[in-house]
Amino acid sequence: MRYGAYFLLTLVLLSGLSNVSAQTEPLEIQGLELDWEYDFQATYISTKPLIVNETLFIRTSTSTPNTDAAGVYAFDLEGKLIWSKLNFNSTFHDMSPITYVEHGEGDCGAWPEMIMVGWSDGVLEALDPRTGDTYWSQKTEVVTWGITGSLLIDSDQLIVPTRKGVANYCLSTGSNIFDIETGLSWRNGVTKFGNQYFLGDEQGTLWSVSKEGNVTSKSLGIGKIRHAPLVVGDKLLVHAQGLTESTIALVTPSNFSFEVISKAGPSPGIPTIWNDLIITTDSYNLGLLDCSSTCQLIDQHPFTSNGESSLVFEDMIMLPRNTVEGGWGLFSINNSSDLSLVELVSTEYDWYGTAGPVFHSVDGRQILAIGNDNGILQVFSSTIIEVPEQDITKTSYVSQIITLILFILIVISGVQFLGGNYRSSLKYFLIILVIIFTLGFGDISSSWSSYISQFNDETQSPESLWDENWPEEWMGTQIIIFEFDNQTLVSGGHLNLSTALELTYKGADSLELSVEEKSYLSLGKYIESFNGERGDWIFLVDGSEAIVSFEYAQINSDSIVHWKII
Repeated sequence: MRYGAYFLLTLVLLSGLSNVSAQTEPLEIQGLELDWEYDFQATYISTKPLIVNETLFIRTSTSTPNTDAAGVYAFDLEGKLIWSKLNFNSTFHDMSPITYVEHGEGDCGAWPEMIMVGWSDGVLEALDPRTGDTYWSQKTEVVTWGITGSLLIDSDQLIVPTRKGVANYCLSTGSNIFDIETGLSWRNGVTKFGNQYFLGDEQGTLWSVSKEGNVTSKSLGIGKIRHAPLVVGDKLLVHAQGLTESTIALVTPSNFSFEVISKAGPSPGIPTIWNDLIITTDSYNLGLLDCSSTCQLIDQHPFTSNGESSLVFEDMIMLPRNTVEGGWGLFSINNSSDLSLVELVSTEYDWYGTAGPVFHSVDGRQILAIGNDNGILQVFSSTIIEVPEQDITKTSYVSQIITLILFILIVISGVQFLGGNYRSSLKYFLIILVIIFTLGFGDISSSWSSYISQFNDETQSPESLWDENWPEEWMGTQIIIFEFDNQTLVSGGHLNLSTALELTYKGADSLELSVEEKSYLSLGKYIESFNGERGDWIFLVDGSEAIVSFEYAQINSDSIVHWKII
């Protein structure tokens, strides 16, 4: 009987080992297998990758101090790093997509093949895509951050949405043609319609700038415009962000009159055109509009995505799910223009993300590159290429050792139990529980914080906590308050931060406050002092005292975090 029990225990353990091995099987997305990976360490992939002339370009960003520098990287399609360019002066949130420029000639002169990079510290650079060397650079205005929107190539000129306006540069030399102040902006790209450039701002104003620099504008009053308006026939489509919802509208460029097409969920992403269809995203749904005659919402599917979406495999839509569970939604559109979820792609690096994937075909080979806020690039291909030795893959030997230790402890506990040594077996079992709880405490705390916040009656809305003395442009953004004995300091206008830790460091950095913290193993990080002022610092999220470390406390897109001493 005892030998039978030993045999059964051995089978169970071998079964567990078999399951662990099964997780190393090649990951596939629609028949494409994982070729290679690259770990960007303490940064995240902030925009859609770009593939040009068999070179893959990636841009990364930072969201907290004391992390690796934001950068632009160039790889060949087999995973070899060709060059990288880091920006140690980045002010976080480098969200402007890399723009490719073919070589050409115009009234400004001739220019070579280039990639254009706009940085959050206001620097604009024209780089050699082969080496990363700088052809020319310019500096634009910074208010907390600088360039965050998409650039526009117009003949021999480059149109750039700056933090407070729009600028025009000659492609060949980088000389400034005009620099016009419009409104305070975030991730607002530029669109050309006729001979006019159109862009929006944080106040919900749509601006029109002529090539001669003449400016007209109108406040649409439907929310913040955080993308380049889409040209739809003789109209412009905007998806504006409000406090609790968003608005999709068609605007007549000549007089700024507009028609509301549909209301949608909060925190909209960047809309995409596919033939006569418009793809929209927000915190609630993936939406589909038919604009073949008059624009109308024809279908939607529940899905949380607040950034970019991409057309892949010629007839599918792929986009990141911007939740803690992460993953990638792959959708198709049938002949009846209905959205259908084909697959929810999951990888071992699933996490928040807003950067769209890139799909590319070259010489019969299909390539798909994806990456999220975990900072891991994954490249899939229809042809498997041997991973080069210099590639950095995310292999956790520590986790493998801990898993082995757990298996040994389980065996010992089982042997002691079967031998009648119940007290000894219990001791080993308790050790196993402590190890598992310690390793998983961070995820448990984060999930518990998110779960409890849904039912906490003390949580207040951002509107009820709003201070009339704060700048209006902070409305709907993330705000951090530091309450000292003799003064209260506030920093706002922060975006896309997911934890109280990220917002705390971002606010402290903007206010030039020193931060001293202490880490208590898996319990997380706690504040010792701000600016040298020690005490029992506690923090509230939306008016409710947090029950976990600020490292694990989840926040919303418009949360207000308040630090004070008790």
